[in-house]
Amino acid sequence: MFERNLGPQRRRPPRHVGEVRVEGRRPPPWPLRLLFAAAVVSPLASSWYRAEHKAGVEAQAEEAVRWSLDGDPCPVISAADFAAVSRRAPMTTEFDDARLSRRIGHAQCSRHVYRLDGRKREAQVCDFTGPGALAVETPKALAYWAPLAAARVAIFDGQPRCVQRARFRMGE
Repeated sequence: MFERNLGPQRRRPPRHVGEVRVEGRRPPPWPLRLLFAAAVVSPLASSWYRAEHKAGVEAQAEEAVRWSLDGDPCPVISAADFAAVSRRAPMTTEFDDARLSRRIGHAQCSRHVYRLDGRKREAQVCDFTGPGALAVETPKALAYWAPLAAARVAIFDGQPRCVQRARFRMGE
């Protein structure tokens, strides 16, 4: 009903395999496109990788400072001195195969890997905000300390080690 007469139509011959269409500018072949894409993407990817690596190194350095065992050793006391610090029963925390008792304050425990004697060693580490007195019992040792303020106890191969720390708030 609404047919238009467009005149004689020029019919395109069927394309054959391998035939190249040449009209206007010819697009560059795919290897050149790939090279161009690599030239654009490569600097972006390498700068992203360097930024991620730097952030990871900084995070590891912060973690090492946060969990360091630097500090003065805690003063050693006897079992009688530990019992005499307070009339209240000690607060005890069991962490793996260790029992850590304190008179006051808060405790926070975790596992951490240290580089000691040229090799990596995993330790049970507990921070105490102000324990007054500490008793640490493992299958291999029993130790009592009276840190002046905060303390960190690390247990390597069943042997506890206590260092004094500056006052801190739990979670810092």
